[in-house]
Amino acid sequence: MDIKDRGQFNPSKASILVVDDTPTNLTLLVQMLSGQGYKVRVAPNGKLALASVQSNPPDLILLDVSMPDMDGYTVCQQLKKNEQTRNIPVIFISAFDSVFNKVNAFTVGGLDYITKPFELVEVLARIQNQLRLRQFQQQLQTQNAQLQLLLTTTQAIAEATDVNAALRVVLEKICQTIGLDFGEAWMRSSDSSALQCCGYWYSELATLQQLGEDQRCGLGSSDLPEQIWASRQLIWIDDVAQDGQPMVQPSWIETLGLKVAFGIPIQLEEQMLAVLIFFCRKHVTVDSQSLELVKAVATQLGTMIRRKEAEAALREANQALERLANLDGLTQVANRRRFDAYLAQEWSRSLREQTNLALILFDVDYFKAYNDCYGHLQGDECLQHITQAVSHTIKRPTDLLARYGGEEFVVLLPNTHTNGAIAVAQTIQRAIQQLKISHAQSKISDTVTLSLGVASLIPTPEQSPDDLIARADAALYDAKSQGRDRIGICDDRSES
Repeated sequence: MDIKDRGQFNPSKASILVVDDTPTNLTLLVQMLSGQGYKVRVAPNGKLALASVQSNPPDLILLDVSMPDMDGYTVCQQLKKNEQTRNIPVIFISAFDSVFNKVNAFTVGGLDYITKPFELVEVLARIQNQLRLRQFQQQLQTQNAQLQLLLTTTQAIAEATDVNAALRVVLEKICQTIGLDFGEAWMRSSDSSALQCCGYWYSELATLQQLGEDQRCGLGSSDLPEQIWASRQLIWIDDVAQDGQPMVQPSWIETLGLKVAFGIPIQLEEQMLAVLIFFCRKHVTVDSQSLELVKAVATQLGTMIRRKEAEAALREANQALERLANLDGLTQVANRRRFDAYLAQEWSRSLREQTNLALILFDVDYFKAYNDCYGHLQGDECLQHITQAVSHTIKRPTDLLARYGGEEFVVLLPNTHTNGAIAVAQTIQRAIQQLKISHAQSKISDTVTLSLGVASLIPTPEQSPDDLIARADAALYDAKSQGRDRIGICDDRSES
């Protein structure tokens, strides 16, 4: 992407390195090229030329062929082996006019060949031609990088599982493509009281990662993210150290050597969604095409954020509906629908693993009489108190308390033998006794009591979940037949 120290490339201000061991040639070329506005450097031999290119790569090299110690062909070969210098245009300039020399020059990577004595007009024309070709090549690379950025960010946004993941990928791609050192994404905190850094990318400085974590920007402050959020406009700071408003933390400027900062708002249909902030440790300029591309990515992000927010809201609504569909409206414990589904699930698991599955079936003793005496509203409150007390006795996350119907409830206990189920039933019985809910119409107690039936078995292929329910129901019937306020047990001989 076209963002660099020197801004837009200008061929007339290009930097040219002239490599020649003949002082008169160097002097002539320097005068000729400087007069045309080029920035000219010289090197009298191949070794110095390579050192000069490494320290400060020029835009073009005029390279003599015949030099002591290292000829021009060797110098060119060394340049082409280096990733940082291989794309610098090389024009050979030599007194040798043979086809062999010219072919050799092109073979090692030269782009043109000028024979001595040279004409000023010819040299300038060939230089300008190579600089224009180089400019076109750079523009093509820029366009390819922009297209790749757009494609990769589009794909990343589409594949991201959440907003934060998409933000991190987009920041990384933009920074790597443009050549920036740091990128941040800011969104409102969950309580909407502040802007918060929710994603960042840094180049190679570990300090940036530490500074990027858990940052908050209070609304109404002068920090850069808030300024962009409030103005809804792109903000560019050429020199963060000299800017009149302290929109960048001084510790960042000093510790990291930041020079340039700019930020772009992400908004959709007049609603602010996020802010992207970028920093660079060198002075840069950005062309309008590059900024438009970043804005396009920001627009994609805005659409994605809105879509993810809608998906999250829909997911929460569906989860709420699912909870409602599986809960008993009065007691807020699992309903019959949830119990049937969970029983089928645990039955299959116990059958597969050959483990015990236990069930406690219980109801309130003389509950019809209770309703007749105290009224249905009081009866509803009684059931609510009972389910709350029983819920506190259920310790394992795999155990399920459900309303089976009317005043009848069930507790499903996966991987539980008869003795374990009896212990749970006893705990439930004590919990209800401790409630001491008055029951003047009970024939066995002054307070509300329960009758409970316990059953446990290891499922077999010939059996079904109804067999477990039937056993617990039979145990409950025994408890009632024996006077209520007690635990009936259906023991399975196959239990281990």
